[in-house]
Amino acid sequence: RMGTQTFTITATGKPDSYTVQGKVDLDFKIKVLLMNYHVINQSTYTETWEAAKLKSFKGQTRDRDDNYVIEMVNNAGKPQVTATKNKDKPVTRDVSPDIAPASFWLEGWFMKMPRPQYISTNSGKVKPAKPPKLEGQQQVNYKGQSVRVNYYTMDFDGEKYEFWYFADTGLLYKRAEPSEGGKVVFTLQ
Repeated sequence: RMGTQTFTITATGKPDSYTVQGKVDLDFKIKVLLMNYHVINQSTYTETWEAAKLKSFKGQTRDRDDNYVIEMVNNAGKPQVTATKNKDKPVTRDVSPDIAPASFWLEGWFMKMPRPQYISTNSGKVKPAKPPKLEGQQQVNYKGQSVRVNYYTMDFDGEKYEFWYFADTGLLYKRAEPSEGGKVVFTLQ
């Protein structure tokens, strides 16, 4: 184990409305050929969803020597993302009303409702994405039981990401993404 990612999902009482609190804590060293990498990523963020649309996003990340503060708000129905790296001047960008954070926690909102842009939960960068592709179903062993998952691939900012969602609930089971020197895989425990 190289770290953890957790989601706390709370229903707000309105249809398709949730508050999602995410936390990532990665800290590991890896050697690739002659290069040594030390990966540190510690982030916390909160997503607020109403009627299956992102209403706000706030997050903070420590990524090795860099610190980021990220915020997405709707100003009169026009969403904007502001990201600040270290003590640099904040960068604000208008974004699509269909934008979502790159947390990918629910199949229906991230895979079945393709979005042209995602907010990096690490840096706040707004990244383009191509529609995901359902590659098929697989059987996996989860807590001693064989369960079906839907397997997707997606081109996210020019890199291949992979996702597995529980077929019965649509919640994220596993995610694989490129990282320095290889791939990072998050799997539900």
